[in-house]
Amino acid sequence: MSLRYLVVGFLSLGFLVSVQTADALPKKGTLRISGDNSWVAFIDGKEVAKGNNWQAPTVTEFVLSRGSAMIAIYVHDAEPGAAGRGGFLADIILDDKPKYIGTGDDGWRCNAGKPINSRKDGWQKPKFNDGKWKELQLYEEFGAGIWGFGAAQMRQILKDPDCTAKWAWCGPNDGEDDVYFRYTIGTLAVDYQEKLTTSWGKIRTTILRGDTG
Repeated sequence: MSLRYLVVGFLSLGFLVSVQTADALPKKGTLRISGDNSWVAFIDGKEVAKGNNWQAPTVTEFVLSRGSAMIAIYVHDAEPGAAGRGGFLADIILDDKPKYIGTGDDGWRCNAGKPINSRKDGWQKPKFNDGKWKELQLYEEFGAGIWGFGAAQMRQILKDPDCTAKWAWCGPNDGEDDVYFRYTIGTLAVDYQEKLTTSWGKIRTTILRGDTG
């Protein structure tokens, strides 16, 4: 294979992938969060919301880059240890004909640790490796259980669509007080760029060695 056809073929493949998937990728989203007792939320490493009243969830609209985004949320339970019950409830609605992603769906990861002001490992950034984080421990669905009495007030803020997420925590919710959550929508742009660079690097090495067929 000649250098000319190899390069054109590679570029054409990348172009075709972009054309075939662009219309299917979500372009905008809404992130809705409640935490008992307080929370801070980040999208792609930037702080976008915070709250300290679980009956008053935050609602944040955001734009996705290439259909991707990293959601990172810190929740603090103000009553120490067994004195209180920590709770985290969140959902993500993508585009006008919504794809619904709630706590209770696959893909969420969690980790208990130090209070947020003492944590300096970049947990909220897209490149952070959460491979060793745990799956969420799930509790009651929104509207039921110990947080059920606040559902009517919360619905006035959440509005449409109705929340079908489940309250969650990282392990038993009478244990850890400082808990971190992450969810990745799609394939992060940074991963896409790294894969593209790696692929081009391999082709370039092959060309320079003269192994082009």
